[in-house]
Amino acid sequence: MLRRTGGEVERRCGDGLPARLLPVPGPVAALAAAGMLLAAVALPLATYTTTLALFGLAHVLSELRYVDARFGRRLGTRLAGRFAALLLGAAALRLAGMQGWLRPEAAVAGELALAALLVALVVGRMRHRRWLGGAVAGGLAAGAVLAPFATLLAAAILHNLTPLGFLAERLRGARRRRAMAVAALAFLGLPLLVATGLPFRWLAGAGLVAPEAALFPAGGLADHLPAYVPASALWSDWALHAFAASVLAQCLHYAVVIGVLPRLAGEAERPARGAAGPLLRWPSGGPLGWRFLLGLGAAGAGLALGFWLDYAAAKRVYALAALLHAWVEWPILLLALGAGLQARPSA
Repeated sequence: MLRRTGGEVERRCGDGLPARLLPVPGPVAALAAAGMLLAAVALPLATYTTTLALFGLAHVLSELRYVDARFGRRLGTRLAGRFAALLLGAAALRLAGMQGWLRPEAAVAGELALAALLVALVVGRMRHRRWLGGAVAGGLAAGAVLAPFATLLAAAILHNLTPLGFLAERLRGARRRRAMAVAALAFLGLPLLVATGLPFRWLAGAGLVAPEAALFPAGGLADHLPAYVPASALWSDWALHAFAASVLAQCLHYAVVIGVLPRLAGEAERPARGAAGPLLRWPSGGPLGWRFLLGLGAAGAGLALGFWLDYAAAKRVYALAALLHAWVEWPILLLALGAGLQARPSA
């Protein structure tokens, strides 16, 4: 199938998706992944702080747009409204913790409790695997009581793997099997390799590592290790490799969310009347939404300037935006896994 896109003709498969999911050829994508691995290992602090400053907000907005385009109308305004209320409550608790209005442990515990409620809202709508939804809700609730910081850290690490869920939900048949095999290698295999410390030793032997180097005035590496490393391991030799592994997963997450998901949410979301589509009105401009992409660039540039002027303050602002998209993924993916978001056939 051929489809005209902004003056160009793009080949699409029968499912309405682009014949090539990646915005670049496979070999170029492989080289990009290798570059991300080298950057995360050799320059972990610079890679973490720079990608967060330049692409953090863009990836949040891109993912929210995809979730709305793919699942918004299927959720319905009532359930989406409940999601919004719980998410805003979680953001208020995080803000209170950051400002010192609540003890950090209490703020994190409250955020996790609301996340558990968010998941509990959808368990009854899951047609299959309700036990999994119940286990996730129960795990978050237990974590809120027993180990709030460790539970939030685990959620942050798992968040980088969510593109696997979105790809599995969107694709079908042999295409899904191929995509999932490649994605699993990238998101699981490469970070596990980095976590062994072997790539660091290879690069260090060649004098190609600078763990403390950074482009943004963001403090030292020790200030950022807690983003992905548990407190009990912060001073271990493994902390650097664990951090670098998660930084690589974060880079891959950004690349898929910004570069691939918009290609999956374009025209394919509009054919079935009443089946899918957004609840919100997003800037468009063709299937990939060039107006939206321009907005992403402007928002990213604005926040990057904020990171340059005051990294700590900008990161606190970003943390509130990131919370919204990070927690909404949990019920969405559980509903998709439990076949609770099946599109109705077109009339």
